Amino acid sequence: MHMIGLQRLAQSMRALNVDMQKFLFTNGAASFDCLFSMRGKFELSLTSRGENPKFFLFQIAENFQMSTYLNESSFKDLMSVLRTHGISTQGFSTSRFFQALNSSVPTQASVEKVPTGRQIVLLRHDLEERERPFFDTWIYWKDKGPTKDNLKKTNTVFGPEALAFSIKNRASSKWSAVDLGRTWR
Repeated sequence: MHMIGLQRLAQSMRALNVDMQKFLFTNGAASFDCLFSMRGKFELSLTSRGENPKFFLFQIAENFQMSTYLNESSFKDLMSVLRTHGISTQGFSTSRFFQALNSSVPTQASVEKVPTGRQIVLLRHDLEERERPFFDTWIYWKDKGPTKDNLKKTNTVFGPEALAFSIKNRASSKWSAVDLGRTWR
């Protein structure tokens, strides 16, 4: 499916020189916090709101094509979110769901909608050490370097410049549960 909404948002993001935006998508009574990232690969994540949030991550091609296919586990998770929020899932279509999502994407980026590092970590359930959303310091390695998961978190939270620093200096980002007021630079 061509995600024209994300394409328009990306154009606006480039004009503002930002690489991530947060927005809300509501489908019936179900709501999702969405993060669209242009940090490295284009990615769209949806995290359902509520007591038992479900996380969905989609790769977006550079031409803004996105697969509407959901594997069995993701489909079941989405159905549980929609049922929990009182929507009949009879006659549900993933393509209609993603068309509604595409229609709800804001076309204008905003500096206020750039998520904080903490917001990113809380919404991205695929990142390591989610209970530690705040940057602490760098750990420099002599023999080994940062793990693949650590590099992913560094790039997702801080972007490609921090990722390049981590790789060049063989340094892992260390995270804290408490905001120490530190930045990666």
